[in-house]
Amino acid sequence: MRNKEYYSPEETITDQYTIGKEYMTQDRIEYIGLYHRYLTGEVYTQPVFSKQSRKLIKYKEESNSSKLYRKNKSKLKTKFQTPVEHRIQITNEDIKNKSITRNILKNVSSKKLIEISDDTVKLYNKQKIDKNLYQLIKIKWVIAGPLNTTTLNNVIEIGAVEQNIREVEIKSKKMPELLKYFTSFSEFYTDDTYIIPTNINTSSNSNSNISANSTSLY
Repeated sequence: MRNKEYYSPEETITDQYTIGKEYMTQDRIEYIGLYHRYLTGEVYTQPVFSKQSRKLIKYKEESNSSKLYRKNKSKLKTKFQTPVEHRIQITNEDIKNKSITRNILKNVSSKKLIEISDDTVKLYNKQKIDKNLYQLIKIKWVIAGPLNTTTLNNVIEIGAVEQNIREVEIKSKKMPELLKYFTSFSEFYTDDTYIIPTNINTSSNSNSNISANSTSLY
């Protein structure tokens, strides 16, 4: 639907033609042919507006995986599972190890990123989740040790924040959206001098959970 019902001749540029790579329909099909546009920035098929006119948007090249998925979507017979977002819970064991692995899943069509559990990663590796639609990348995330980079006696010790920034920058070469996804590089950071005391009322407590909602400093 156009932004308004009536456009004056001064607002309309008619009888334009594109040879391709310029516009596409809203269902991402490249458009070649006659079109018209308005000073509002709107572009529609047909030399002038009619009932057959369809809205056009700027052409954007799709990734090969996204093209393949769209082309074969109607032919897919396998019933894939939908990945579920996961909220990390830090354990004592994680703190002892000083780092965790964060599993980031990207929908290659919508570009949306979500964090998933190790169990969901297993489903992905078993092709229970559509690999034509989703891309997986793993991030090593430091959660303990020195928070910031320090220098003592000419010895540099890289802090958790800087290590996490470097890791994201490296992995963003394969998944650029990571640079906007991570907003706090001290997320889940915990002082490793503090470990939750053993709960004598439980038989198994080596994996006692620490709230993942610790205050982020960066």
